[in-house]
Amino acid sequence: MTHMDLTPSDLAPWGALDGEYILPGQAGYERARLIWNGMFDKRPAVIIRCASPHDVGIGVALAREKGLPLAVRGGGHSAAGHSTVDDGVVLDLAPLHEVAIDLDRGIVAVGGGATWGQVDALTQEHGLAVPGGVYSKTGVGGLTLAGGYGWIRNTCGFSCASLVGAELVTADSAVVHTDSEHEPELLWALRGGGGNVGVVTRFEFAMHPVGPEVYFLFVFHDGRDGGIPRALRLFREFCAQAPNEASALAFAGLVPEGADGFAPETFGRPFTAFGGVFVGDPAVGAKAFRPLHEFGEPLFDGSGVTSYVQVQQAFDADYPPGDRHYWKSVQVERLGDEVIALIAEAAVRPASDLSTIDVWHLGGHTHDSIEGAMPVTSASFLISPEANWTEPGGDEANIAWARGLVAALHPFSNGVRYLNFAGFQEEGDELMRSSLGPNYQRLAEIKARWDPQNLFRLNQNVPPARG
Repeated sequence: MTHMDLTPSDLAPWGALDGEYILPGQAGYERARLIWNGMFDKRPAVIIRCASPHDVGIGVALAREKGLPLAVRGGGHSAAGHSTVDDGVVLDLAPLHEVAIDLDRGIVAVGGGATWGQVDALTQEHGLAVPGGVYSKTGVGGLTLAGGYGWIRNTCGFSCASLVGAELVTADSAVVHTDSEHEPELLWALRGGGGNVGVVTRFEFAMHPVGPEVYFLFVFHDGRDGGIPRALRLFREFCAQAPNEASALAFAGLVPEGADGFAPETFGRPFTAFGGVFVGDPAVGAKAFRPLHEFGEPLFDGSGVTSYVQVQQAFDADYPPGDRHYWKSVQVERLGDEVIALIAEAAVRPASDLSTIDVWHLGGHTHDSIEGAMPVTSASFLISPEANWTEPGGDEANIAWARGLVAALHPFSNGVRYLNFAGFQEEGDELMRSSLGPNYQRLAEIKARWDPQNLFRLNQNVPPARG
């Protein structure tokens, strides 16, 4: 079956939607089929704008009964392109973006199509937050289901660790609620196990006191004359004694041509940047981050006291829709000199000056036990070559650059990838086994009970256990 085979009359037996069907050739289809990563230019057979769990159930049934591939789109920000598919069904959850707070319970209910910016806008009115990502337009669903690295991870843990309940539509189109007392194995699977067991239409998160004002470290230092390895050694020393209130990352690359806020003479110059958020007294945060802030004469400095909402928006302009992206990652136990040398070498020869190599410190509550599919890590750092470029002609060189660094770092890695930074999942089941470790088999067994035909497979997929 191709995308031309579905017509409005084909969809009529499935019943009326609270939202709408969008078919090829109809007004709005060309816009609706696009996702954030321009690498994926696909043409679904039908896009269903889901305004209710009922709509999701119809979409699941349509894919199941007609044997069509099924893609789920929350924010549409999947770097691996999971949120679209050729000749299949796309469930666009964007209309399900409601956010509601229960202050008595300390819980926020979040629609499956909401973005972190929509969540932050409401929770921050009360000085509360759920640990999200580092980009306000990221969908809550995709980030959470694969773990959820963000600005306040060391203080509040990964996004999935704050997930306390959910409503989801399963492979038989049933609407199911899960929490610690109701179908708890589903909640376990949703905490870092990808979208393997259903389509989440509502998340329920525990909230944490954050802000509204925080200290934000955001400074770029000159990377010439050995500046990148020196900066990364300083970062290693800082992270060894950093308090849990501080979540920091370092990233290295070349100053892009025409970059806002940079003097023209710095364009093309190597840099190391430090970003970080301190949850607590901003004055204490400024003191804590001082060694990183004062490393050298800055090329650019946006550090200071600001709102947490503004922190979450700091990278928004850097990732416009339609650009091309390939992000991959490895965890390492320590940031040794050999690892630093590999990062420094790759950072000054990217295929695009929009690319960076990001080094995330994993400390504090990132090491807490999660009653979920995401395993506890003993690693202290996640290293992610982030290839970003604009033209299709650059695809091969940019992907090769990122893969080359990941391959070089493999001997120093524990074999775990952050599942949202896993390239295009090209290693398949091997990737999932190494990243989930001992939790892989349990997730496969839960998958077998709730999705034995592997309908939900366009994700960080774990096939259902057999026998």
